[in-house]
Amino acid sequence: MTRYKVGVVGCGFFGSSLAREFAAHPRFELTMLCDRDLERATEAAGEFGATPTNDHDDVAADATIDLVVVATPNHTHAEPALAALTHGKAVFVEKPLAVELSDARGMIECAETNGSTLMVGHIMRMMPGVRRLAASVRSGEIGDVNAIETSRSRWIDTAGADPQWWKLDKSQTGGELTHEIHELDLLCWLGGDVSAVSSIATPDDGFRTTVVKFSNGAVGTHTISTRSHTSSWDLTVNGSNGALRADFRTGLVEKSTDGQVVESWPIFDDADENQSLIDSATKTQKYNSGGGASSVWMQAAIRHEIDEIARVLDSGDESPLTAATDRALLVAQQVRVGQAEPADLRVAR
Repeated sequence: MTRYKVGVVGCGFFGSSLAREFAAHPRFELTMLCDRDLERATEAAGEFGATPTNDHDDVAADATIDLVVVATPNHTHAEPALAALTHGKAVFVEKPLAVELSDARGMIECAETNGSTLMVGHIMRMMPGVRRLAASVRSGEIGDVNAIETSRSRWIDTAGADPQWWKLDKSQTGGELTHEIHELDLLCWLGGDVSAVSSIATPDDGFRTTVVKFSNGAVGTHTISTRSHTSSWDLTVNGSNGALRADFRTGLVEKSTDGQVVESWPIFDDADENQSLIDSATKTQKYNSGGGASSVWMQAAIRHEIDEIARVLDSGDESPLTAATDRALLVAQQVRVGQAEPADLRVAR
């Protein structure tokens, strides 16, 4: 089997988490780490025996590198991704693909022009129980889909955060609907093309409800809150013959018919990974630093994601990670700018 060489751009919290799993994965060799802070890049590279740099063009131009991973702040994804795509590299961009729709379209067009593979890190698509749920939906097991609901409501602790931290600047994150795009992504991934969008929020954007109509006539509802004193984290797909519900607070997916649960399975097959998910879902989320280590379930999800990246590089096939399937970004952009956008990430020709 081919062993792919990878360079990671961005050595913050999630870039380091990705680097750690790429370094440990049998299908990849982590060879270069890039961060605008050369000291941080050097420290991270020392852990993995990689080459440090503070210039993403060094990663893009390295002829030995097969895959470039972009894990910089949201609003800075386009530049390193475009550089790598122009050099014909496969590129994996941590979610969201971009803040501005023009940047996302530019990356997709550049990938198509150069024959490069472009993927985006919607990690919840890679959870084993969610993939099984998606396969059940697509097989017609619950009949025609009528409605999809997603919810992620919790209290985020921002006490002690640096006011200048990019994650507290909506112009850099794209706002909560873009930055915390995971559940909206699941809704749009399962529902398909979106024909109409409506969204309403509190003035501080701490509570937001978004309603979409899918082209096949189904409806979707997405609720997100970062200031809720109660919590929910779930995905429900209602069909003509049954329903499927993933509850991330219990770590279970349940299939129901006529109001009764008839089957269930865990979101992670490994008991420790699933318990880690449950523990994380029931704790206050701290959002006040860029440091710390990823939880067990997140590292497990990253490993599943990397397995899928290897499969895509081997085969060139379409994948749940294919950037052009990122309909949620279209919805988030439509809500953010308050105007309709074509339901296609590719530039009209």
